Amino acid sequence: MLYYIWGPLLAVVSYVFQRSPSNSINAIDCLQSSTDSLEAVVDCLDKYTVAADYYNQESYTLSQPSSTELTAFTDLVSSLLYVDDNCTSLHVPDSLSQHFRISLLSDRGESKSYCVLHEYTSQNGYYVKGWGFMAVPASRTPSTDVALHFSAPHPAYDLNTPQQAASLFTRTSARSLLITGRSRLALRNSTSCIRPSSNKTTYYVTDPVHDDNELFNVASKIIYKWQQAQGGCPSATCAFIQMHGKGASACSTDQMFLSSGLARSSSSLAWYTDDIDRPIKRLKANLQQVFPSWNVSMPSDSSCSLTATENIFGRFINGIDAAHVCTTGSNASLATGEFIHIEQAAVSRSAESYENWTKALKDTFRN
Repeated sequence: MLYYIWGPLLAVVSYVFQRSPSNSINAIDCLQSSTDSLEAVVDCLDKYTVAADYYNQESYTLSQPSSTELTAFTDLVSSLLYVDDNCTSLHVPDSLSQHFRISLLSDRGESKSYCVLHEYTSQNGYYVKGWGFMAVPASRTPSTDVALHFSAPHPAYDLNTPQQAASLFTRTSARSLLITGRSRLALRNSTSCIRPSSNKTTYYVTDPVHDDNELFNVASKIIYKWQQAQGGCPSATCAFIQMHGKGASACSTDQMFLSSGLARSSSSLAWYTDDIDRPIKRLKANLQQVFPSWNVSMPSDSSCSLTATENIFGRFINGIDAAHVCTTGSNASLATGEFIHIEQAAVSRSAESYENWTKALKDTFRN
């Protein structure tokens, strides 16, 4: 009789114990070698992305920054952007040093060096904080005059976008690379920021495209403001490019779908098709040139719904004050053309496509 009472109870206790988070903090050694390629480092770090459904409300709250940590993180990201042969002299504040480091990486394959802000602690196989990863060239040489800024906001969901963004960052001598450290599904609590236009869609608090408290957005805005302080973001040489991935059934006729945060109002369609030179138009044409058998589209020539109108960083770039990005969309009269949002089929994100991607980007953005 005791077996029938205690047997199931012990099984439940054992299950809960196995599922309980470990308190053990482990080192992440992805940058243990200072001569690995940046692509290899990103591939290694990607495995520590906080997984879907990992957080509960308590653990999510513990992973969020205090006001002191937020200030320190903001200052650190800003300092990183001003690096010029002084990467190793940057100091990580005490409030962050338990989990974050700045490392100098000398990429042997590219014969380039990068200054990298990264989390170096894990728990249960995932980042302790999950705030993300950032890299910039270690030297501000003429090769970085093309001011491209690559980001991947959906690791562990839009598969291979971190690796793709890292590869294109290195191959184009871009100015910054930013990758968040959490799955967009890490906590499935609805965000209070963006209310989706479709009742079939839910945006979560760990989705940095739709929640303004994610550190990805904090860093993105710092990068944008830094670029403006360098003389702005000229159409010929500058853009903020977000790499996304779509499932096979989403916009199935498009291998790539490019947008700038505008949809299909008459003024928006005119923005995509008028005679004004804009980065997204050049990039579309150059991508079509190197991928002639693919369908490379924009809202003006595709019915794809993935137009990024609710992307809060896109809204910010397109003239919406940071205090209102959760509630106010942009429009054609405000859009700058600096933001390029790219949804891609799996084939476009594969390593076999990187060379053609690089050619298209270099043909689009020239000194």
